[in-house]
Amino acid sequence: MSEKKSYRVCAVFTLKDAESKNRFIAFGKGENGLSVTRSWNGCQSIEMYESQENPNKIIIWQMWDSKEDQESYVQHRHEDGTFDLLGQLVACPPEINPIKEMVMKTDEEMVEDVVRDMCHKDYEVGMQHMGDDCVFVRPSGNPLNKEGWKQMMTNDDVKVESNDLVTINKLKVNGDMAYVCYTTHGKFNYKGTANDDIAVLTSVLQRVNGKWQIVHGQRSTGRSPSEPAPSF
Repeated sequence: MSEKKSYRVCAVFTLKDAESKNRFIAFGKGENGLSVTRSWNGCQSIEMYESQENPNKIIIWQMWDSKEDQESYVQHRHEDGTFDLLGQLVACPPEINPIKEMVMKTDEEMVEDVVRDMCHKDYEVGMQHMGDDCVFVRPSGNPLNKEGWKQMMTNDDVKVESNDLVTINKLKVNGDMAYVCYTTHGKFNYKGTANDDIAVLTSVLQRVNGKWQIVHGQRSTGRSPSEPAPSF
């Protein structure tokens, strides 16, 4: 299964003094504090830290299912008077910033990661990289959209034993578009017939909001592993 995605927020509160800090902590531990946050719809986790350099600075690290869930929670805190209380305790307005993981990889490395996920035995791992308008052309020439791909992979007639990446033959990144051609070795059963195929696939990818998505894919007819391997 694919990893669950999170909407992450870092909130920094600088309290006026030690007394204000104690009131802040007491609120967090009280019945209307973090227990309410943790039970709010979409809250995955919330943790509170203290700065080592400034003991009156509190950092709250939040993980949510979605931006909408976090915004719903913040709206509740405005309505229940929590922000009025905080206004009495803080030395300056809190810093509340959505954050995301910093990717320290080249575009080519990120495209290679997408290819590896597309070769995963679990089709859902690869589907997380498919754009909503993605089209996959089968060896017969008949296309499948994203929903059609899911229906094919969940059909009782299809049983995937393994699917491994053999090699990446060509990979080219040009701005927000990329092209990759790769060879796979798949073993699967279709309607009771065992298949052991070496196939060549091509994919066109587009960078959307910083992430690479497959917008077009095509698969060759499979050949037996005993036949000469495709040469590039």
